[in-house]
Amino acid sequence: MKPLRKMAIWMDYSKAHIIEFTDKAREIDIIEIHKNQNTYDQNPHLNHQNQVGEENRKAFFKKLSHCMEGYDKVLLFGPTQAKNELSNLWQENKKNTLKDMDVITTGRLSEHQRCRFVNKYFLQSQLTT
Repeated sequence: MKPLRKMAIWMDYSKAHIIEFTDKAREIDIIEIHKNQNTYDQNPHLNHQNQVGEENRKAFFKKLSHCMEGYDKVLLFGPTQAKNELSNLWQENKKNTLKDMDVITTGRLSEHQRCRFVNKYFLQSQLTT
């Protein structure tokens, strides 16, 4: 039987740390949202700024969705609701074939803490399956 491909994403609304789990977790990439490039002076147009922010967030989630392709199990975790939004967008797309996705709220974590959290999560899930 082919081993399951597992990954985790620690994320907030500005950054996502991509963590792959084989025999242990290791961070393989960081994806950051593009900051609004405000070309206006001190009084920016609020509608334009909101539109640019929404477009940046959609592009951010699209990059993360692309990273999740090909994995059998994904853990989304972090301190904000961004992980829930990504999960909802992923599930709305009928083409996605991910078998298992979990979403867990955590605080802000260092790289070492993120990897330790992912190791513990996936090693415990191996014991229960």
